[in-house]
Amino acid sequence: MNRLSLTAIAGGLIILASCSQEEVPQERPTNDGLPISFRAGVISRVNPSLDYTSNPATFYVTAYPNSHKAVGGELPDSLFWDEPFYQMGANLYASTSNQKWPSQEVASQVEFFAYAPSLEEIQAAAMTQLDTNAENYSTLLSNYTQGIQFFNLCQDGVALDPMGQQNSTFNGIQLYKGFKLGRFYVATDISKQVDFITAHIAAPTPKSEDDAQLGVELKFRHQLSNIELRAFSGHKEFNIEIAGVRIGRPYTGSAIFNFCDAEGNVSNLEGGQWGISKDPQRLPVEYIYGEGDEIYRMGVFNNISGGQVVTTPAHTTAATAVSIMGKGGNAMVLPTKNGAWAGEENPWIASKYSAAMDGKDPKPWSADSPEGDMYFSILLRVTLKPDASEVNTPQIYPYGNNTTMNVVYLEKEKNSNKIIGRVPSSTAAVGANNEIVEFGWAAVPVGVNWERGKKYIYTLDFSNGVGVQDPEDPKPGTPIIGSGITFSVSVVNWDEQYHNTVVPAE
Repeated sequence: MNRLSLTAIAGGLIILASCSQEEVPQERPTNDGLPISFRAGVISRVNPSLDYTSNPATFYVTAYPNSHKAVGGELPDSLFWDEPFYQMGANLYASTSNQKWPSQEVASQVEFFAYAPSLEEIQAAAMTQLDTNAENYSTLLSNYTQGIQFFNLCQDGVALDPMGQQNSTFNGIQLYKGFKLGRFYVATDISKQVDFITAHIAAPTPKSEDDAQLGVELKFRHQLSNIELRAFSGHKEFNIEIAGVRIGRPYTGSAIFNFCDAEGNVSNLEGGQWGISKDPQRLPVEYIYGEGDEIYRMGVFNNISGGQVVTTPAHTTAATAVSIMGKGGNAMVLPTKNGAWAGEENPWIASKYSAAMDGKDPKPWSADSPEGDMYFSILLRVTLKPDASEVNTPQIYPYGNNTTMNVVYLEKEKNSNKIIGRVPSSTAAVGANNEIVEFGWAAVPVGVNWERGKKYIYTLDFSNGVGVQDPEDPKPGTPIIGSGITFSVSVVNWDEQYHNTVVPAE
């Protein structure tokens, strides 16, 4: 996943020392104001073991004198707009254009609105949702480009409900007062997603050069939800191999991040809030293992070593379960509230197959209802466990009759678990030392209530079953093998909290 370029430091929040003005390469402007600099870090509640939890290398700032609120219907002039601030040396953030504080007479304080990564990175992630082969690609591209607007003064809006949703759908960008980043789209390819952090502070205008050199302290907060899936299986008859993950129908856009509340005030504690439509865009986000990824194995596998059959157990208990996200990394999604998919009771949630319902209507979806359409799906392969003399054992999923499901064909090295890449069919030409293996999607319904700034770790237990056919399959919701999947979930805030959840068998 495309993460911010950060350096992990225990304790999370970094307090940076002062730095002299001469350390910043610059062309001095003609005004006599003091140079603006920042001390910055991500809030201390963030788990420092993660690799995107400390200070960003670059962030982007808009600044206004006194108050960002309009006076007499007019917005005060900004000091600067979307200005990049870089880490200069080891202990200071400054702009190469050497932005200056106003004088005390002009403004007694300045409000700073900061975010990372860059506008270009956020836009690039959003554009990955688009199918370049679609007939209306040009129109979609134009709509996305025009829809992504940054730091606009919003019109009067409506109050937020507890999930940060609007009470009505967007209509002509009818939003809240204040400054916003939007519209925000999540990349549907997990490997192309970005972390998103924001900060706000109203800082007094310094009265001396010494005060200015201390820098303004920015406390960034993660504004997305971080999702990680792990897996294990203690099944006595089956081995399971994993080569991809899918998170079904979280919020993927078009969300508005607003630095202000409905009255135009700023929350320093949370750094802003999301505005998510009552009818949000919800697309699956996924990652299929690619070149360099290794197949994740759960079970007992025999391997020939020096003419002997060597049995290697892997990921057979909860204690040995590790991430199955591959090189795509953890998913970064918009805060989402969604009930679990009902499976066979309401199979046709995928727009791809909704036309095949023969006049049946799916159950209505609502974020406020326990019935939703949320699920995880794992790209896997199931084989019988070998006895002491066997090396190759029968594949029992994907099924031999592939008309009942979608199959993903991956090229791998014969003598390792390393993936070379995806191929179109079982008869595709591959390297002499490679082979093609088949994988199919297996889904598990799950209800979620993901909050921003939290990491959720789901540990899936395949010991008693494999799940049901994916909503994208021709027979969605059909049980595959066994009684179903159970799982536990831990919540990192980024402080750990634990609770257990059991997913129904069907």
